[in-house]
Amino acid sequence: MADREREKKKKRAYLDDFEKDLNGNYQYRGAHYRYAGEHPHTRVLALLWLFCGGGAALALYAVVLLVRLTRGGARVRAYIHEQTAQKLPSLCRATAVLCAAASAGQGVAVFAADAQMLWGMQGVFILFELLSCAAFAAAALFLKRMPWEKEE
Repeated sequence: MADREREKKKKRAYLDDFEKDLNGNYQYRGAHYRYAGEHPHTRVLALLWLFCGGGAALALYAVVLLVRLTRGGARVRAYIHEQTAQKLPSLCRATAVLCAAASAGQGVAVFAADAQMLWGMQGVFILFELLSCAAFAAAALFLKRMPWEKEE
């Protein structure tokens, strides 16, 4: 019981950094972190958005193509096959590459900041990105091996 209370206090310790001002509003009075890398902050963020956002956009597009392919059943029209089954393997490979780049970039960002960032949250992000990378790479391989026969 005492362990639970101590654990709960640890999780909520950040709330100690908030104080009420004269108007009754809470103001943050704790420490702040400033980006101190050698590359401009905006450039680093732009690259992270490109990798993460690009990976997310490609992943969403892959899901849309998969839905279109699934709707057709085992027998799909030629133009649907061209637009889905032929594009999906390369799309999944590109998504896997961007997921790997995003996790590598996040890892570099953590170490560049002398590992002062919240390792738990950053570690979870990196883990999910690596799992996504592996899933999309496996999907690309699986999709490439799917046999399709042309019917006239």
